Amino acid sequence: MFEIDTLAYYDSRLFLAQTLSHGHDIGEIVHEKVDSIHQEIAALSHKLITIKAEDFSSRSELRKHIQDTFLLSSLGLEYGSQGDLDKAVRLLNRNEIIRFFQIGNTLIDKLVKHSQDTLKQAVLVSPETLKIPVYNEWEREFIEAIPKHKLVINTPQVVLYQISPPRPITRLIDLTVATQQLDHINYRSSYLHSLPTAKLFAVEYPPNTDGDTAREITTALMVNLLLYREIDFHLDPADLDNFRDIVYDAERGEIQKASRERLLGWVGHYLDLADKPDNVKKYVVAYWRECLRFLENEWQGEQA
Repeated sequence: MFEIDTLAYYDSRLFLAQTLSHGHDIGEIVHEKVDSIHQEIAALSHKLITIKAEDFSSRSELRKHIQDTFLLSSLGLEYGSQGDLDKAVRLLNRNEIIRFFQIGNTLIDKLVKHSQDTLKQAVLVSPETLKIPVYNEWEREFIEAIPKHKLVINTPQVVLYQISPPRPITRLIDLTVATQQLDHINYRSSYLHSLPTAKLFAVEYPPNTDGDTAREITTALMVNLLLYREIDFHLDPADLDNFRDIVYDAERGEIQKASRERLLGWVGHYLDLADKPDNVKKYVVAYWRECLRFLENEWQGEQA
């Protein structure tokens, strides 16, 4: 007997577990239905193991495929009901689990493809095939975790500077968070691809601790715009010092408002001329703010 409490104990975050518990509480899901769901999930798990398992003697691998069956079915049910438990109970009583498994599998496959496309396409490539990833090392780890059905962030951010321990993608909100973060990386890629690539690749970018060349490019662009009023990416320590002297208020420990607004105004105007959509413009302005905040934090640290 596959009891309702067993699935809820397995992982109470699963929408499927919550639906079974709710259905039991309101008297709409009987034990016979739970037994039927148990048999359907067992059959689906067996098919998944037959297709995907590499080592049939590995209990951890077999357990993962069984968990994936639960997770995908749960995601599909949550999507079909839009998170409404009463509606989910009705759907569960009227449909076989395989329908929700297929929906969940489609949702995950779409996210995985989005992550794989981002890993390949969010890269600047020179005529000599020199490649500069648009994402930093933290973001690479985030992207590479998705095909494993894992999420390493809790909320989407303008730039990832740290990640959390990997956890399974269990709810629709996890899909939303992952999709938004991938979109942010692709918006950044759209902006960087709009810059003059000949000038961009004429510069060597020294490696930094988090592999964030995109931030180095943007910082160099800001410095050249403010000091020389031109789009360029060459940056030496003296230029950066001069930039700091102009934009940074050491007494207040922050970048001056006028300098910040001047730079943000420039990138907004540039993206208008490049005919970028509003979602890209909104993100890139936020990205420039984040790059300025990074400089601000560095300079504050030097003062401490």
